[in-house]
Amino acid sequence: MDELINSMTLHYLSWGELFLRVGLAMVFGMILGLDRDIKNKPIDFRAFMIVAVTTCIIAILGHELYAEFADANGVVSVDLAKIISGALTGIGFLGAGAIMHRSDRVVGTATGASIWAAGSIGLALGFGFYNLAFVAFVAIGIILIGGGFYMAKFHDRNDKEE
Repeated sequence: MDELINSMTLHYLSWGELFLRVGLAMVFGMILGLDRDIKNKPIDFRAFMIVAVTTCIIAILGHELYAEFADANGVVSVDLAKIISGALTGIGFLGAGAIMHRSDRVVGTATGASIWAAGSIGLALGFGFYNLAFVAFVAIGIILIGGGFYMAKFHDRNDKEE
């Protein structure tokens, strides 16, 4: 039992910081996803939350692995850039699944892009860049909400899926 408790020790973060980062990823992912969910888009808020939390955990894992194996130079290599690249590439496949061609137009591009953005926000939070995550969250929220109003007013299209 002691071994299990000792294995739960974090090397880079405190437990409070861990819960703060993951909690913010949940909230930011949920709010972005609710915009898509309210408009009946193909990916609902739960997926946004899962993507944001998972990428946050991946980033934290990168830090933890780096701290754990800092003394193992030459034996273990932790490349945080590869973690970012791999996570965003994987999420790109999820976002691509939301994009569909319907008769005369392509739909789902904003949902595909915003699920990818939720992953980026999760990574920023996981690496501890709260300012970047917050600015991205606000900017993407403005784009989604403002873009919906714009489409309804100037393109005579409701942003809701039928």
